[in-house]
Amino acid sequence: MTAQPKKRKSTPAEYLALEEKAKARSEYWNGEIVAMAGGNIDHQQIVGNISRILGNKLYGKCRIFPIEMKVWIKKRNKFFYPDVTVICEKPNFYKSRRDTIDNPKMIIEVLSKSTASFDRAEKFLSYQTLELLNEYVLISQDKALVEQYIKREDGNWIYKATIGLESTVDFSSVKATLSLQDIYDLVEFEEEIL
Repeated sequence: MTAQPKKRKSTPAEYLALEEKAKARSEYWNGEIVAMAGGNIDHQQIVGNISRILGNKLYGKCRIFPIEMKVWIKKRNKFFYPDVTVICEKPNFYKSRRDTIDNPKMIIEVLSKSTASFDRAEKFLSYQTLELLNEYVLISQDKALVEQYIKREDGNWIYKATIGLESTVDFSSVKATLSLQDIYDLVEFEEEIL
């Protein structure tokens, strides 16, 4: 039996150079470059809805970046592309790159079957190391459900779930309230089969 050669890890600089020329987005996980899957129509609709609504509510106070802004997680040596990134201070760019920041106030991920467990576990653990992050939001695309992890003053995180199209969700970190009806506008849920 022969040993398999170890795959060489990439540096952040190599990843960023590749990413500038790439036709598809990828993330950087501690030396490994991982291709990202594209989102379906409901995923894109939710990202568009929440970006538009938050952008209107936070106009002049915060910046809303849908999908294309990378977040650098220094303590975990990772670059991620959140679905929506909210920054309420002057952006802190990674090595003067205007496409990568490390100071989001709120991050939103729209869950899919293929990414839900990763978004809930590894991404959340990584995002928790971001000093200025105060809220991590997971939005289901299969049902009207918004889950929030909100950082308390003592640094611990509390969980809150909001369910049903008639409900509203309070994003306390940015002082904005949104209805689930608006978040899910034009999203068609599949009928559940019992």
